[in-house]
Amino acid sequence: MSTALPAIMMFVVGLFTLALAVVRRHQSGRSPVVLTYGDDAEGFAGKLFRVIVAALVVHLLAVAVFPGAVIAALGRIPMLDTPLLHAAGLVLMALGGGLTMLSQWAMRHSWKIGIPERQDAPLVTSGLYRFSRNPIYVGMVTALIGTVLSVPNVVSVALALSAWISISYQTRMEETHLTRAFGEAYGAYCKRVRRWV
Repeated sequence: MSTALPAIMMFVVGLFTLALAVVRRHQSGRSPVVLTYGDDAEGFAGKLFRVIVAALVVHLLAVAVFPGAVIAALGRIPMLDTPLLHAAGLVLMALGGGLTMLSQWAMRHSWKIGIPERQDAPLVTSGLYRFSRNPIYVGMVTALIGTVLSVPNVVSVALALSAWISISYQTRMEETHLTRAFGEAYGAYCKRVRRWV
Protein backbone atom coordinates (compact mmCIF):
# COMPACT_ATOMS: atom_id res chain seq x y z
CA MET A 1 0.00 0.00 0.00
CA SER A 2 1.42 3.39 -0.99
CA THR A 3 2.71 5.54 1.86
CA ALA A 4 1.92 8.57 -0.32
CA LEU A 5 -1.87 8.04 -0.21
CA PRO A 6 -2.47 9.84 3.13
CA ALA A 7 -0.55 12.90 1.88
CA ILE A 8 -2.42 12.81 -1.45
CA MET A 9 -5.79 12.64 0.32
CA MET A 10 -4.93 15.59 2.55
CA PHE A 11 -3.71 17.51 -0.50
CA VAL A 12 -7.04 16.90 -2.30
CA VAL A 13 -9.08 18.22 0.66
CA GLY A 14 -6.78 21.22 1.02
CA LEU A 15 -6.98 22.00 -2.70
CA PHE A 16 -10.78 21.72 -2.63
CA THR A 17 -10.97 24.08 0.36
CA LEU A 18 -8.73 26.60 -1.37
CA ALA A 19 -10.72 26.38 -4.62
CA LEU A 20 -14.00 26.78 -2.73
CA ALA A 21 -12.66 29.84 -0.94
CA VAL A 22 -11.72 31.38 -4.32
CA VAL A 23 -15.15 30.56 -5.80
CA ARG A 24 -17.03 31.97 -2.79
CA ARG A 25 -14.92 35.12 -2.87
CA HIS A 26 -15.66 35.56 -6.56
CA GLN A 27 -19.39 35.00 -6.03
CA SER A 28 -19.84 37.29 -3.03
CA GLY A 29 -17.01 39.77 -3.45
CA ARG A 30 -15.84 38.95 0.10
CA SER A 31 -13.36 36.38 1.29
CA PRO A 32 -14.83 33.49 3.33
CA VAL A 33 -11.52 33.35 5.20
CA VAL A 34 -12.15 35.48 8.27
CA LEU A 35 -9.43 34.21 10.57
CA THR A 36 -8.16 36.72 13.08
CA TYR A 37 -4.52 37.05 14.01
CA GLY A 38 -4.90 38.86 17.32
CA ASP A 39 -3.74 37.87 20.76
CA ASP A 40 -7.24 37.01 21.98
CA ALA A 41 -8.67 33.50 22.40
CA GLU A 42 -9.94 33.35 18.82
CA GLY A 43 -6.63 34.50 17.36
CA PHE A 44 -4.70 32.00 19.48
CA ALA A 45 -7.03 29.15 18.48
CA GLY A 46 -6.59 30.03 14.81
CA LYS A 47 -2.79 30.15 15.09
CA LEU A 48 -2.73 26.85 16.97
CA PHE A 49 -4.89 25.13 14.37
CA ARG A 50 -2.72 26.43 11.51
CA VAL A 51 0.41 25.12 13.24
CA ILE A 52 -1.19 21.70 13.78
CA VAL A 53 -2.33 21.46 10.14
CA ALA A 54 1.12 22.55 8.89
CA ALA A 55 2.80 19.95 11.12
CA LEU A 56 0.41 17.26 9.87
CA VAL A 57 1.13 18.15 6.25
CA VAL A 58 4.90 18.05 6.85
CA HIS A 59 4.57 14.75 8.70
CA LEU A 60 2.52 13.09 5.94
CA LEU A 61 4.87 14.40 3.25
CA ALA A 62 7.87 13.08 5.20
CA VAL A 63 6.22 9.66 5.50
CA ALA A 64 5.47 9.69 1.76
CA VAL A 65 9.02 10.63 0.76
CA PHE A 66 10.97 8.67 3.41
CA PRO A 67 8.54 5.95 4.53
CA GLY A 68 10.79 3.49 6.33
CA ALA A 69 13.10 6.01 7.96
CA VAL A 70 10.45 8.40 9.23
CA ILE A 71 8.04 5.79 10.56
CA ALA A 72 10.85 3.98 12.38
CA ALA A 73 12.27 7.21 13.79
CA LEU A 74 8.98 8.66 14.98
CA GLY A 75 7.77 5.88 17.25
CA ARG A 76 5.89 3.28 15.23
CA ILE A 77 2.94 1.75 17.12
CA PRO A 78 3.17 -2.01 16.40
CA MET A 79 -0.39 -2.95 17.43
CA LEU A 80 -1.79 -0.50 14.85
CA ASP A 81 0.77 -1.31 12.16
CA THR A 82 -1.14 -3.94 10.18
CA PRO A 83 -2.25 -3.97 6.53
CA LEU A 84 -5.93 -4.25 7.55
CA LEU A 85 -5.75 -1.20 9.83
CA HIS A 86 -3.77 0.74 7.21
CA ALA A 87 -6.56 0.02 4.70
CA ALA A 88 -9.24 0.96 7.24
CA GLY A 89 -7.35 4.19 7.90
CA LEU A 90 -7.29 5.10 4.22
CA VAL A 91 -11.03 4.41 3.97
CA LEU A 92 -11.67 6.66 7.00
CA MET A 93 -9.46 9.38 5.53
CA ALA A 94 -11.38 9.20 2.24
CA LEU A 95 -14.78 9.21 3.98
CA GLY A 96 -13.77 12.00 6.36
CA GLY A 97 -12.27 14.09 3.56
CA GLY A 98 -15.35 13.56 1.43
CA LEU A 99 -17.67 14.54 4.28
CA THR A 100 -15.57 17.64 4.98
CA MET A 101 -15.71 18.78 1.36
CA LEU A 102 -19.42 17.98 0.95
CA SER A 103 -20.26 19.82 4.18
CA GLN A 104 -18.24 22.87 3.15
CA TRP A 105 -20.04 22.97 -0.19
CA ALA A 106 -23.47 22.47 1.43
CA MET A 107 -23.09 25.62 3.57
CA ARG A 108 -23.07 27.75 0.41
CA HIS A 109 -22.44 31.42 1.29
CA SER A 110 -22.62 30.73 5.03
CA TRP A 111 -19.33 28.81 4.86
CA LYS A 112 -16.46 30.65 6.51
CA ILE A 113 -13.05 29.75 7.82
CA GLY A 114 -13.02 31.48 11.17
CA ILE A 115 -15.66 33.50 13.00
CA PRO A 116 -16.91 36.62 11.23
CA GLU A 117 -17.18 39.89 13.13
CA ARG A 118 -20.71 40.32 11.79
CA GLN A 119 -22.99 37.42 10.86
CA ASP A 120 -24.04 38.24 7.30
CA ALA A 121 -25.28 34.82 6.16
CA PRO A 122 -28.20 32.61 7.21
CA LEU A 123 -28.03 29.73 9.66
CA VAL A 124 -27.73 26.44 7.76
CA THR A 125 -29.89 23.66 9.26
CA SER A 126 -30.75 21.52 6.23
CA GLY A 127 -28.99 18.72 4.37
CA LEU A 128 -26.12 17.25 6.38
CA TYR A 129 -26.76 19.91 9.02
CA ARG A 130 -30.02 18.12 9.95
CA PHE A 131 -27.91 15.29 11.40
CA SER A 132 -24.96 17.17 12.89
CA ARG A 133 -24.36 20.80 13.79
CA ASN A 134 -20.73 20.36 12.73
CA PRO A 135 -20.40 17.86 9.85
CA ILE A 136 -17.24 19.61 8.60
CA TYR A 137 -15.54 18.91 11.91
CA VAL A 138 -16.98 15.37 12.06
CA GLY A 139 -15.37 14.79 8.67
CA MET A 140 -12.07 16.25 9.85
CA VAL A 141 -12.00 14.11 12.99
CA THR A 142 -12.86 11.00 10.95
CA ALA A 143 -9.95 11.80 8.63
CA LEU A 144 -7.66 12.31 11.64
CA ILE A 145 -8.58 8.89 13.03
CA GLY A 146 -7.86 7.50 9.58
CA THR A 147 -4.48 9.23 9.61
CA VAL A 148 -3.54 7.54 12.88
CA LEU A 149 -4.49 4.13 11.44
CA SER A 150 -2.81 4.65 8.07
CA VAL A 151 0.36 6.21 9.55
CA PRO A 152 0.49 4.56 13.00
CA ASN A 153 3.18 6.43 14.89
CA VAL A 154 3.45 8.67 17.92
CA VAL A 155 3.54 11.87 15.85
CA SER A 156 0.25 11.01 14.11
CA VAL A 157 -1.38 10.33 17.47
CA ALA A 158 -0.03 13.56 19.01
CA LEU A 159 -1.16 15.66 16.04
CA ALA A 160 -4.60 14.00 15.94
CA LEU A 161 -5.15 14.62 19.66
CA SER A 162 -3.94 18.22 19.35
CA ALA A 163 -6.26 18.78 16.39
CA TRP A 164 -9.19 17.26 18.33
CA ILE A 165 -8.61 19.66 21.23
CA SER A 166 -8.31 22.60 18.82
CA ILE A 167 -11.48 21.59 16.93
CA SER A 168 -13.40 21.12 20.18
CA TYR A 169 -12.39 24.60 21.35
CA GLN A 170 -13.17 26.19 17.95
CA THR A 171 -16.60 24.52 17.92
CA ARG A 172 -17.51 26.03 21.26
CA MET A 173 -16.36 29.51 20.20
CA GLU A 174 -18.49 29.19 17.06
CA GLU A 175 -21.49 28.11 19.17
CA THR A 176 -21.10 31.21 21.33
CA HIS A 177 -21.01 33.38 18.19
CA LEU A 178 -24.05 31.66 16.66
CA THR A 179 -26.02 31.97 19.90
CA ARG A 180 -25.38 35.73 19.89
CA ALA A 181 -26.18 36.02 16.17
CA PHE A 182 -29.31 33.84 15.96
CA GLY A 183 -30.60 33.67 19.54
CA GLU A 184 -33.62 31.42 20.03
CA ALA A 185 -33.45 30.01 16.49
CA TYR A 186 -29.98 28.62 17.17
CA GLY A 187 -31.03 27.42 20.62
CA ALA A 188 -33.92 25.48 19.08
CA TYR A 189 -31.58 24.02 16.47
CA CYS A 190 -29.19 22.88 19.22
CA LYS A 191 -32.07 21.09 20.96
CA ARG A 192 -32.98 19.24 17.74
CA VAL A 193 -29.51 18.41 16.44
CA ARG A 194 -26.47 17.14 18.31
CA ARG A 195 -23.11 18.86 18.23
CA TRP A 196 -21.38 15.91 16.53
CA VAL A 197 -23.66 13.02 15.52
